[in-house]
Amino acid sequence: MFKIIIVLVILCHLQNVYSLKPKVHPPHRKSGGRIIGGGEAIPHAYPYQVGLSINNGISFCGGTLISINYVITAAHCGVVISEVEVILGAHNITEHEKTQVRLKGIDVIIHEQYDASLYRNDIALIKLNQSVTLSYAIQTVQLPSFSQAQQTYENLFTLVTGWGLVKDEPVPSVNDISDTLQVVSVPVMNTDVCAEYYNDDDLIYITKTNLCTSGYQNKGTCKGDSGGPLVYDERLIGIASLGTTKCEECYPSIFTRVGAYLEWIQKNSDVHIDT
Repeated sequence: MFKIIIVLVILCHLQNVYSLKPKVHPPHRKSGGRIIGGGEAIPHAYPYQVGLSINNGISFCGGTLISINYVITAAHCGVVISEVEVILGAHNITEHEKTQVRLKGIDVIIHEQYDASLYRNDIALIKLNQSVTLSYAIQTVQLPSFSQAQQTYENLFTLVTGWGLVKDEPVPSVNDISDTLQVVSVPVMNTDVCAEYYNDDDLIYITKTNLCTSGYQNKGTCKGDSGGPLVYDERLIGIASLGTTKCEECYPSIFTRVGAYLEWIQKNSDVHIDT
């Protein structure tokens, strides 16, 4: 999760306010989650957002449409082809809106060096069982170009969207996710500063393949947002990965940095990355 942000980080800590993400994970850290400190999105303003109902709705993650045939998400979501429903064009995820298209996947490509114990290389692709017809409610997102691959986005404000929890729950479940898509604007913070928040958690390692957003003013991701998009200037720069179990305590949200995986994405999908 997120440098003047260094000052913001200190203030956040003093206020005992934090933020984080979505579902099924280990006890102290957590992966996936909800949007904290944001608000309801304008319907279909983020048409690249995808919902993933997994194992007959037992768990839920977000995703992003990167081509008419592929969705990108977090590997830790544990997508199994026979057990995932890919929901596109949704605003209210609990309803079957006329804008929605619900598809299956025919293949899941998990990064070959994904480490489930450390959440390293937390990235996966889902190949859809049919090409999506684009509409005002369903659109693909742009990816960074190869020339932008090393950009850190520090201090820049980004957008996070998802259907995850909007407040901490004692025993969170899929029933606690938001009905409607939520959005929050958060600044990217220095990864070294971000790592200091998790020094006491030997299960969380933040590397240059991650991005963090600040939890200042109690804003960020939480349970149910995992796999969802972090967007800057209409380009997908991050995939919601993990954080702490308490979303309302000002901790940074941690994302997989898309720029670190452009070659892998191009190799394993039909997406062409600009130079």
